[in-house]
Amino acid sequence: MLGDFFSSGALNFVYAAAVIVSFIFAIVSLLGTEFGDSIDFDADVEADGIDFLRISPFGLAMFGAAFGVTGLITSLWFDMSAGASLFWAVVVGLGVGILAQLLFLYVFSPSKSSHYSLSADAVGRDAQVIITVPNEGVGKIAFDNVSGRVTLGARSAT
Repeated sequence: MLGDFFSSGALNFVYAAAVIVSFIFAIVSLLGTEFGDSIDFDADVEADGIDFLRISPFGLAMFGAAFGVTGLITSLWFDMSAGASLFWAVVVGLGVGILAQLLFLYVFSPSKSSHYSLSADAVGRDAQVIITVPNEGVGKIAFDNVSGRVTLGARSAT
């Protein structure tokens, strides 16, 4: 099987790299280090009450791991073409990544002991403006909480 891997082309190296990097990233982010928070990003969405979507490092790691493992299995064991292998790797990767994100949002996040109430912790607190708050738009503020530094979207009160 190792001989098949080395003679199969660059796509299998991409799959293997995705598995290795994702595994390391998952371990590092789940051990509670701050590495995951530095890569966490927000994607602004303006639709039906959704203000922003946070993609967890855990969800990204699970996507990468599922993508890589599925790609290796479909190309080495099932002898699929590169296109078919890539298709199934992306489909399974997205499925596992979305499930991991939902698990993170609805199981891990609410159970954190550092969960805070917006009305109790944020309203009226002195905060640092990170992104200027326009009159009819959204900016960003940050303040220190018991659990660490908190960043939130902010709208002008006027």
